[in-house]
Amino acid sequence: MYVPIATEDRTIGVLEVAGKPGGGRFRDDDVRLITSFANQAGLALERARLTEEAARGIISAQSDELKSALLAAVSHELRTPLTAIKASVTSLLDRSVHWDTASQQEFLQAIDEETDRLARMVDNLLDLSRIESGALRPDKAWYDVAELLADVANRLKGVAAQHDLRVDLEPNLPLACFDYVEIAQVLMNLAENAVKYTAPQTRIVLSARRASDVIEFAVSDTGPGIQPHDVSRLFEKFYRVNGTSQVNGSGIGLTISKGLVEAHGGHIWVESRPDEGTTVRFTIPFNDPASEPQ
Repeated sequence: MYVPIATEDRTIGVLEVAGKPGGGRFRDDDVRLITSFANQAGLALERARLTEEAARGIISAQSDELKSALLAAVSHELRTPLTAIKASVTSLLDRSVHWDTASQQEFLQAIDEETDRLARMVDNLLDLSRIESGALRPDKAWYDVAELLADVANRLKGVAAQHDLRVDLEPNLPLACFDYVEIAQVLMNLAENAVKYTAPQTRIVLSARRASDVIEFAVSDTGPGIQPHDVSRLFEKFYRVNGTSQVNGSGIGLTISKGLVEAHGGHIWVESRPDEGTTVRFTIPFNDPASEPQ
């Protein structure tokens, strides 16, 4: 017996039913039962098709929304360093003005710092792509944590020129195994956020200590703090705290930092109270002590 599996507007299949035992014929109630089963199957398949189409539509809409948000964020973020670089270069090329050595050095310093900023933005976007595709593979080696913090603090001199930037390092920390570029990028992202969202002359501290079997890094500030309902969403892609739209930012720095830390097998979290400042902490596990260099 063959019964069509149909929807309202088309036939999508055929239900084949084997003959009854002993070669008996199908009775009318058999036909009604099997036809009803085929109709139910048709309805179920049609619902599944419509659900799949709806899901594809949602994914497509989310993808379009993501692309728009990324374009808007990146465009906004690119404008500031490009404007600074263009202004400095235009000034240096202006033959009608005789710039003294100190002024030329200031323009070149601005170009150098803003170019580094653009490079970090490109690195962030590439890392975001690698994180989402699951292709992020840290290139680990043994490094001195004190040298890492000193390097990051030196790179932040221009960005944090109006802040009291300090380094607090637990003495006698052993070498740790991590991707130097990626962990430096995490610290830069966190410190630049602290600079953006705190008032000039306030303190920002980069710190590192050993806690059990991990190195715990932290970036602390004495800024306005973050409301509890915002803290839980800070690592979401493109999430911006209400009232901070006037601050340049793409909303992906913390997302990328989380991906880089977790790729090392670590953990990252935020501690903050309104009007008391914010601390972002993250950990990097130590390898097996037997594998530490002598």
